[in-house]
Amino acid sequence: MRSNFEILSRAWDALGSQWLLAIGLCVLHGIVNLVLGSVGFGLGSLVAGGALTFGFNRAMVLIYRGHVPRVETYFDGFKHFLPTFFVFLLVGVIVFIGSILLVIPGIIAGIGLSQTFYILQDNPEIGAEAALQESWRLTWKNGNMWKVFFMGFLSFFVMLGGLLAFGVGLFFAIPLISVMMAGLYEELRLNDTASGRVEFV
Repeated sequence: MRSNFEILSRAWDALGSQWLLAIGLCVLHGIVNLVLGSVGFGLGSLVAGGALTFGFNRAMVLIYRGHVPRVETYFDGFKHFLPTFFVFLLVGVIVFIGSILLVIPGIIAGIGLSQTFYILQDNPEIGAEAALQESWRLTWKNGNMWKVFFMGFLSFFVMLGGLLAFGVGLFFAIPLISVMMAGLYEELRLNDTASGRVEFV
């Protein structure tokens, strides 16, 4: 399995000629979420957030895999509205409850469920519950929790670098982090396959 720094390097290379597309998708995702957040005191984000997260993650995974996503890919989640809605709701509730109880349970839940939407965008037919279980298996049961945790740290420093570049660097930092996270999923998935474990993809 590639190290997190190797994933970062590969994500940078994968962006290559797709920087404008990736930046555009990130800006679109930010604007849409901002607008939805103002609808019905956040009800818009609750209803459509899962579908949009599905589509955004799918686009980032495609970029990491060397493909060129279409802008329509961003809206693919609406073809699988119910499972994306339930995943979005369940992940949010579980992480929120974990954070309320103590910070550490929230972190544990966040790591364990971090791959759910990536798994679902590859396997929309498996449904919300199976995607949650598979994410937990891929991270905690496979012993990858520290890899996911430290990827979060690496992402923080990439974001910090973007902020220090007069904020303009965020236009590059956010797409890079998004593709990095997709790359993390891809490496976990490929390592899972190489280990001969049963998986959906």
